[in-house]
Amino acid sequence: MQTLLMLSPIFLVFLAAVYFIWAFKIRSQKLARQKEIMKAGDKGEYKVQSILSPLEKPNSRYKVYHNIKLGPDALHTNEYDSVVIGPNGIFHIETKNYGGERGGIIDVDSRGNWILHKKNGYSKLINNPAGQVDSHEYRLKGFLNRVVGVRNLPTQGIIVLSCDKISVRYNKKADSDIPVLSRHELLDYIHNYNKGNLVLYPRTIKKICKNIEEMNRMAQAN
Repeated sequence: MQTLLMLSPIFLVFLAAVYFIWAFKIRSQKLARQKEIMKAGDKGEYKVQSILSPLEKPNSRYKVYHNIKLGPDALHTNEYDSVVIGPNGIFHIETKNYGGERGGIIDVDSRGNWILHKKNGYSKLINNPAGQVDSHEYRLKGFLNRVVGVRNLPTQGIIVLSCDKISVRYNKKADSDIPVLSRHELLDYIHNYNKGNLVLYPRTIKKICKNIEEMNRMAQAN
């Protein structure tokens, strides 16, 4: 009995060591998965940025920003993958690289739930980005109203699927004002929005861009 009592602290130390090794391994695996997700997201954003590059030419009527923060003030901002300001509207783009390089199918039900079916047969429920885009729309409106001082400008959120091998199936299409596009559809959508009609004058675009750049200079400084 005395021997058992002497060994019990050693056994407890052993158990604690095993637990910490296990916890460290789990944490390392979780961080590795998060790193892979971020890496895949960065690849997707780069693909969309490349698609938008024609709008960034010197003679373009559009202004394009990537990875910027906007909101009604510097303390209440969202980060945007891409924002495009042009004569026919203001577009905020949320890029998703669902399916990675191999692709798959996204099923969308009538309630707006998204289920990703990968090529390897694995399926999982994924977040519908519409909520994120709605939040961006709210912050963008606040930025335009309170910071820029303009109202009632046409703004449009867009979900862009950057993977070329992903497709979307709608069981019964839910009502949504947010288009889900492939990256190759993006430029045509922007050019044809509002039938291409002029709704933002150059001086308004210049004012918006000046305030975007000022807000992000302040964000970087802090």
